[in-house]
Amino acid sequence: MSVGTILVSLNDVERASHLLDIASMLADRHDAHVIGLYVIPAVYIHPGISAHLAADVTDMGRQFFQDQASTVKQLFEDQMNKQGFKGEWREVDGMSHLVSSAVIEHGRQSDVIVASQGGAASNNGCEADFAERLVLDVGRPVLFVPNAGKFETVAQNVIFGWNATREAARAAFDAVPLMKDGAKAHVVWVDSRLRDDDAAALPGAELSTALSRHGFNAISEPTSAPDIDPADALLNRASDTGADMLVMGAYGHSRVRELVFGGATRKVLDQMTVPVLMSH
Repeated sequence: MSVGTILVSLNDVERASHLLDIASMLADRHDAHVIGLYVIPAVYIHPGISAHLAADVTDMGRQFFQDQASTVKQLFEDQMNKQGFKGEWREVDGMSHLVSSAVIEHGRQSDVIVASQGGAASNNGCEADFAERLVLDVGRPVLFVPNAGKFETVAQNVIFGWNATREAARAAFDAVPLMKDGAKAHVVWVDSRLRDDDAAALPGAELSTALSRHGFNAISEPTSAPDIDPADALLNRASDTGADMLVMGAYGHSRVRELVFGGATRKVLDQMTVPVLMSH
């Protein structure tokens, strides 16, 4: 399997170069087509604002995003020219004030989406719940890049957060095409309730075997962590092994005006220290 199309969401201007670095590593590995997407969102106007003031707010909001777009476009074109990749710049006028709406629309035709971790504390030009909306609704794997740090490799030494659920299975096999031949794969099942007499049925062993058939150096590593939650256990294991990617299912659902995430998903999104591939 290979990756043919990578979409990189570039509204996080401060992290754009790092997002492009990650996308470039994957594109180089798979000779993939890279789409650089920048969204100029519609400006949300509160109903109580006068028509004259609303027009001023709209003009100011659009100008801010348009000014940023030229900077990011130059970064994208420089990276594509330097690496000799097949690249495509898309600057989109969003129909919604939510950047995620346009990324979802364009991302559904891609093999993988590269996006910033973002979050309420970041200043990335996106809504605070951008990551949640994206991963729950796009139907494609999303590789989130942390808000801090530079990453020299990706998908060569990988932690798989595994618990045999639908979401975990989707994420695990969505990760397979991204990985480098011969990559290390650590299948980590946290608090799998492994007993001494369960050695013949080591939790995660079947996934490790399946991954090894793709040419990866895979090992099952069930972990008992009674004093910390699964998110911390996975992040700690990523640190201990020097992993360059964490793979996990995204657990959650949408309600009217509310996104409800599972605890581990929410915590990893908030505290990731390595790129995280999530699928729902």
